[in-house]
Amino acid sequence: MRQLLTSAIALSALSIAGCANQPSGTDLSESDQAALDVRKKEVLGALSAYGGVYDVSDAAMQTAVLSEDGKPVGLLAYESPVDAVKAGDMAAFIASVKTNSSKDGELTPFGSVVLSIDDAAGGDPATALETLQPALDSSDMTIMAGFLKAWYLAMEGDFNAAVDAHREVGSRLPGLTGDLSLAALLEVAGREEEALAVYSAITPTEIEAPEHEFDPQTLLYSHVKLVIARQAILLRRLGRLDEAKALYTRLAEAEPEQRASYAAAINQLDTGRGLDDDAPDVNTAFARSLSDYSLSLSYQRLIRSAFVGERIRGFDDTKSAFDQLALLIDPDNEDLRLAVIGEFYDETMFEAAAHVAQAAPERTAGLQLAIAQSQVRLGHTEKARTALDKAIGLAEDDEELGTYSTAMMIYALLDDQKKATEIAELMPDLAETDAEKASAHGSSSAIYSQFGEFEQALYHAREARALDDTHDRRMALANALADANEIDEALRLIRTEALARPNDPYMLNTLGYFLVEHTDNYTEAYRVLARANSLAPADPYISDSFGWARFKLGDLEGARRYIEQSREELAPNIHWEIEDHLGDIYWHLGDKDAAREAWQKALDDYPSDDKRAAIRDKLDNGIQGPPPEKKPLPDVSLGDEGEVRRQDI
Repeated sequence: MRQLLTSAIALSALSIAGCANQPSGTDLSESDQAALDVRKKEVLGALSAYGGVYDVSDAAMQTAVLSEDGKPVGLLAYESPVDAVKAGDMAAFIASVKTNSSKDGELTPFGSVVLSIDDAAGGDPATALETLQPALDSSDMTIMAGFLKAWYLAMEGDFNAAVDAHREVGSRLPGLTGDLSLAALLEVAGREEEALAVYSAITPTEIEAPEHEFDPQTLLYSHVKLVIARQAILLRRLGRLDEAKALYTRLAEAEPEQRASYAAAINQLDTGRGLDDDAPDVNTAFARSLSDYSLSLSYQRLIRSAFVGERIRGFDDTKSAFDQLALLIDPDNEDLRLAVIGEFYDETMFEAAAHVAQAAPERTAGLQLAIAQSQVRLGHTEKARTALDKAIGLAEDDEELGTYSTAMMIYALLDDQKKATEIAELMPDLAETDAEKASAHGSSSAIYSQFGEFEQALYHAREARALDDTHDRRMALANALADANEIDEALRLIRTEALARPNDPYMLNTLGYFLVEHTDNYTEAYRVLARANSLAPADPYISDSFGWARFKLGDLEGARRYIEQSREELAPNIHWEIEDHLGDIYWHLGDKDAAREAWQKALDDYPSDDKRAAIRDKLDNGIQGPPPEKKPLPDVSLGDEGEVRRQDI
């Protein structure tokens, strides 16, 4: 237990302001204390930087956040090293660790881990091994240190010693990290058959797909798909294409509804389109394995919290720190870089997201799209358009579909209907496989819906379902039918789907919210949403739907409680529909200022054109008339095992 927490504790404890000791037993005046604090910062700054450049590897320096004069902002720009991580400034983070991680003149175990990775990123694995020694000698970090030692030996070219070192700690590494890392190490050592044996050993004989998103099987299934993806790529590289395709055939048999997606994966193996055929080098394999390690630690943290009834929220700075350290080892790893950017974006850290994208050694279409998306959210529309133009210009043939799809969505955020819909018409023609065509039609449908062109949206939603008849396509079609005022057909589709998935919280939420929005059957809606909420009480979208059903039944206080919970769960993000609902509730509760504040938030969060007009009208004129009439809340009927009865659907 302690080993798993070491990294998180170290990150939170490394505060710049607290790294020097105040003289004990001395009462300082306020002015003397202030002078001492200034001196501390001056000393720390002097220790950590020289001539405006931190004492870190060149790879780390490429991540430095620069001030207007083109020099690093310095350690004093951050309250703690964690804040440097949150800015994507690994140069400042590593320099801070270097300054703070000495105890009685010796490097701490956590400091030795971080600094050794920076040594390796600088191309000096021999020094990295020396720097790592305090962690190897530590009882707290010996497992991670053993993992790093194996990879540093591999970077030196001593693969036999690397594999032996890895086997010493592999069984104690979290999750699948040990097996995945060993397979990667064997592959770069040229021992491909042994690598395949490792992959085969962790691929289950019988593959079982989850029933829905909340199924506990989901996590295991994601691991299985990851193992198969890596195994298939290696098999293809060895010329064993039939074996590689057979793996995806097994996935298709386990999850027949996704057959079009797996057929596309098989097609990709056949053609090589979009695949990197080059064997990974040591740095690439090491960076991927280090990222796997941080992901496994994150999963364990989530599972441990779930067992004690807690929900971890907010930015996972430990995971991000190690992912960003992995990027120093392999700066060209675009998939990992985009994952780091995505985590920043999800936590509304848009400056950091843009910075990490811009710090890449090479411009790519994907990274330019990431910059554009961040600049939109920062309100820099011209910078966003410039990045979009660059992305489209950089897209290679096998990147065109994905590039145009994302660009279309960003143009919609920019409220550029002309460009967004032009791309929407172009998209299906860029696709090759049925899965790609379905995805293109689905994206185009979403764009037309955003701009209120509901007949066009419905056409594309029908085409998407015809090509790829999955649950998600059917639900997208139901939404398009409702927007086009085809309520009965939409409801039949949703009820049929709910009968097949009676205990999928999201499916129940879809049915319940549809009933609230498009019918007056609030009693059934309440019962269905009560069950969804009992299955997933922390989900913000389900809480919002359940609260809105209460609102329709006149329970204003209950509605406020559930939808405020929804807002809190979603923070720091917001959703226009949640804010719109809260605005209506606050208005009817007599808090007009809070209502208008919520409606303004909703308006700023990119609602569709028709919703935007309605929200703007409420901002200008308020709501005319009384709230819904208060009615008794319905009894909730559940089966003997807490399941929704089929007759309730």
